[in-house]
Amino acid sequence: MPNNPAWLDRLTKPPEATRSENLRKWAETISGATPMAEASEQHRHKVAGVIQNIRIDPRQGSGCIEATVIDGSGEILAKWLGRQSMSGIHLGAGIVIEGMVGVGLDEEKVILNPEYQLIPGPQRG
Repeated sequence: MPNNPAWLDRLTKPPEATRSENLRKWAETISGATPMAEASEQHRHKVAGVIQNIRIDPRQGSGCIEATVIDGSGEILAKWLGRQSMSGIHLGAGIVIEGMVGVGLDEEKVILNPEYQLIPGPQRG
């Protein structure tokens, strides 16, 4: 049986797989960024991705903002302690975060109080 033409593969690929592939390709264009799947614990990493989820928890001291950032290879939870709001942080925003990678309660990768820079995401050019 011959291979499917590339256009047929694109049409039959699930939307999530296409989005992940596009995110991976976009993240690879960010200089110095490590794919999230390859970011190792107890090491400082710079990663680039898109904010998939935001949670504001006012109970932790003076507040906490959590953003789940994805890059098509994996995800990292960026957690800013002592914050109740952050300008520019919204769903779908492109972001570069940098800091020490740790592990949260649910075994997810976490960077506490990362340095960050908002950048145009893959959908915005």
